[in-house]
Amino acid sequence: MTYIGSVPDTAPRRLDWMADMACRQVDPDLFSEPEHQHEARLICAVRCPVRAQCLAQVKRMESGTNKDKRECVVAGLTAYERWRLDADAPGHGSGNVPALVVTGEPPACGTYTALLRHLWLGEPVDPDCWSAEVRRDRLNRATGDARPHRKKEPQAAPPAPLEAVPQPRQAAKPQPKRRGRTAHERRIYRLWSTGVSDLGIARAMAISVPYVARVRERLGLLENKPSEKAAS
Repeated sequence: MTYIGSVPDTAPRRLDWMADMACRQVDPDLFSEPEHQHEARLICAVRCPVRAQCLAQVKRMESGTNKDKRECVVAGLTAYERWRLDADAPGHGSGNVPALVVTGEPPACGTYTALLRHLWLGEPVDPDCWSAEVRRDRLNRATGDARPHRKKEPQAAPPAPLEAVPQPRQAAKPQPKRRGRTAHERRIYRLWSTGVSDLGIARAMAISVPYVARVRERLGLLENKPSEKAAS
């Protein structure tokens, strides 16, 4: 008897690895708040089983991109660090912050540059570099907490004009309503408003499609249909 049924589709999809990302198990705001950069870096570099795929994805998506177009901690690196490490990104050169070169002779372990080199090249981070990262985080927190708060001195009121003529009050123009509580949600909304599909948003932000769908539904947005070019 000849089998004429359909063959099950078991071929792996290109973005299937996103289902295993460690960041899916924690609050996404942690990756966009500067005071939690160390915790976010730890989740990416230690707990994430697919950091290599995430690193390759963010390098491919952000290559040659300005630093203002990068957000959050991704693959263990902050937006500013990824811009410094991308030699093709604009903004480097004479008079500007130079690109951070990690090729050639490796720096001594236990330094900040050595840590970035490990993360950018997908290498395991040695104990000396992690210990230095923990010390830097503690120093940054202590410096921020110990920063003195200056009290503002009261300023004298400006003198009233001699013949003040009351001006008619103009009605304030209504401001457009902001969609999203966090930077992640606001960027998803901006991409969605340009007609990008859930898959396109996930690729642009290196996040999972189910997470994009959950945020979109929470904001009350309808799903954009992917274009024929994107679907192919």
